[in-house]
Amino acid sequence: MNSEAKQFSPLEAGTDLGELVLTVSPAANERYWRAAGVDHPLLRAGALYPPIAANLTVLLFGGACADPVIQTRQVLRCHRLAQAGTELVTTGHVTAKYVKRQRHYVDVEATVMTAADDAPLWTSTVSFTAAADVALTS
Repeated sequence: MNSEAKQFSPLEAGTDLGELVLTVSPAANERYWRAAGVDHPLLRAGALYPPIAANLTVLLFGGACADPVIQTRQVLRCHRLAQAGTELVTTGHVTAKYVKRQRHYVDVEATVMTAADDAPLWTSTVSFTAAADVALTS
């Protein structure tokens, strides 16, 4: 966890979530494809599995927010392909904060790029709610 991680409640629209830099190895990438039950020519060609963007968004948010959260919605967009073993840079920010059905939510927008390019590889829009809110209203 990031030593500067914040609690959920003070997050506001515009909060910068920082940067997550990591490389998904070819072996880990293959496990993602196989776990999804997918056998595709892109896997055999070494392409990164696009839904990895979901995990990267959750990891980025978890590094910026110390409280337990529940992911309630996610939209992924794949802009292009990259090879497994490529260094990835994920950045993001909070785009909205709101209350719905007595629960507090934040929407997060994250962009995953390769370290070598400035063009998005994947974009991810996610809604999170505080786990404590769910326990209180369930």
